[in-house]
Amino acid sequence: MRLPDWHRTKIICTLGPATDADGVVEGLVSAGMDLARINLSHGSHGDHARRIAAVRQAAERIGQPIAILADLPGPKFRLDTLAKGVHELRAGATVILGPDGDAMHVLPVRDPRFLVALKVGDRLYLADGAVEMVVTASSPPQVTCQVLIGGEVRSGSGIHAPEADLGISVPTADDRRHLSFALEQSVEWIGVSFVQNAEDLARIRTCFPIGCGALLMAKIEKRRAIDELEAIVASADGIMVARGDLGVETDIAEIPLLQKRIIAAANARGRPVVTATQMLESMVQNEHPTRAEVTDIANAILDGTDAVMLSAETAVGAHPVSAVEILSRVITATEAQPSVIRNGDIADRGSADVTDALGLVASQLAARVGAAAIIAVVHDFATAATIARFRPGVPLVVLSESQSLARSLIAIRGIAPLYSASGNDAAHCVDGAGRWLRARGLCRSGATGILLLAAHPCDRKLDSLQIVSL
Repeated sequence: MRLPDWHRTKIICTLGPATDADGVVEGLVSAGMDLARINLSHGSHGDHARRIAAVRQAAERIGQPIAILADLPGPKFRLDTLAKGVHELRAGATVILGPDGDAMHVLPVRDPRFLVALKVGDRLYLADGAVEMVVTASSPPQVTCQVLIGGEVRSGSGIHAPEADLGISVPTADDRRHLSFALEQSVEWIGVSFVQNAEDLARIRTCFPIGCGALLMAKIEKRRAIDELEAIVASADGIMVARGDLGVETDIAEIPLLQKRIIAAANARGRPVVTATQMLESMVQNEHPTRAEVTDIANAILDGTDAVMLSAETAVGAHPVSAVEILSRVITATEAQPSVIRNGDIADRGSADVTDALGLVASQLAARVGAAAIIAVVHDFATAATIARFRPGVPLVVLSESQSLARSLIAIRGIAPLYSASGNDAAHCVDGAGRWLRARGLCRSGATGILLLAAHPCDRKLDSLQIVSL
């Protein structure tokens, strides 16, 4: 089986019914998927466990590390199961929301606490903001609404009430249940939905057992999260620009600039950042994307995103593998432009840390001497992220003795993570990296490389730089 083409910007695919058919997961990996996302807002734990196992098996067969991102629902309210799965809401119609419903008169809501918190005049947004309603009467456990902008809603559609004080924090009881499942499955990343401040992340971490290596990706999708952005970025391991819900919670006209602001904040801190929502939305049904979607992907890469994410395109879309192939093509074309490469040209944090300095020097030296790659032997996520934040113009091959850490690192732009049982043995690391690079046509035998490792075998901190032959 052909090895996937290597690209700096990573691809995240949401798993779902469309990926359950034979050969689809392997097709996603071969097309360029780096991380597989399970959306715990939908489906059963049995479904998710089966999909995670399928990804692990496909990754092993193809020889490609693939990380799992488990996305917690957070305090988001949703419609319950609709009688026909889909319901058309017409502008001007009166709609009742309640804990129980039928297709004709009442739309069912999963959590009745949501209904109690609503008051007359509150605006409600469904289907990622496509449908808008206003509360006209409240008689808990039911509320009456008038449809202002009509459209189609589905079972499980999210309901937003930006003006309501819902009084529910992260993690919810449902989050804790899902988190326990995700950790049992040894996922590498946990997506934390509707983060509002750094304290939300701290509460999630208290749920981790001692020694748990899972990393937290804070999803920025609320106005308050923008106000608390710097603190959230500092506390998280990764960041997601969740444009769907963010576009409902804020003025949709602000989304392009908010995306740039969030990405810049994550880049400055060396946190991997994901751009998500409607990257190739038209390919849920169509075989080819729009020109606007292709341009959106390229602009996210030029903004500095580490990864781009597909949601419905792969979870329920008609062309999941084709969507990844298109995404990979756009990434390859965009990364061919010199403006994508920074080679250490990034804001200096003023840090006196040795690893920070080595990352900057290695990036600039690789460009100066024409190195084919930078090779680093790491024992923790933060070290690799620190080196990668300088965005070298060559692959950053990171070797780790931990398979889980190697998979976690796949989320970072420019990193090619490899599992190595040889620890700090420089010769073995250089040989392994060289074989990986040559297998993908990224270097020739005898090419120059930059090696970063600890000078002493017992030291886990990088403090040595060597020029080596690959």
